[in-house]
Amino acid sequence: MKIVTWSVLVIVLALLALKTFFVGYYRIPQNGMYPALPSGSVLFTIKRPYSDISAVKRGDIIVFVREQDGRRYNYIWRVVGLPGDKVQTSGESLFVNGQPAAHERLADADGKSLFREQVGSVSYQIAFDPSAKERPPDVSVIVPPDHVFVMGDNRFDAFDSRRFGPIPFSSIIGKKL
Repeated sequence: MKIVTWSVLVIVLALLALKTFFVGYYRIPQNGMYPALPSGSVLFTIKRPYSDISAVKRGDIIVFVREQDGRRYNYIWRVVGLPGDKVQTSGESLFVNGQPAAHERLADADGKSLFREQVGSVSYQIAFDPSAKERPPDVSVIVPPDHVFVMGDNRFDAFDSRRFGPIPFSSIIGKKL
């Protein structure tokens, strides 16, 4: 009986240490990352996943901390621009370093139009809600050193770098497993 008790205790402590130091757990509160991470889905991350900015890749889904009105919030968005990139957005269009992101229409679902977006060799699904009342502002920015430009996959329903600018590398606390 003592062996079973000690075994359970060791397993519980190991899982607690794993969660505390290595793995993050988040429940997605809204649809900003739809279709990849719809509202209510669960996201597991690797904590402190990058040794430096050069390890961040376009297309990574990251978790970062941002302060707003004196409160800290966790955001979960996709990296679309790396340091030195020129990122331009307008409506449904995204340009990185002067190259347009390719959009292949996939389907309509949940009142949104789904596309496969490809920037360079990276592709992922995105959504546009044609009935969105408010659209993000048009942006043209060169991503500063030690920063990344992030966007939600649900392009008209995401409070992202189009509104608050590129985010500092130091604010990244996790990467999707």
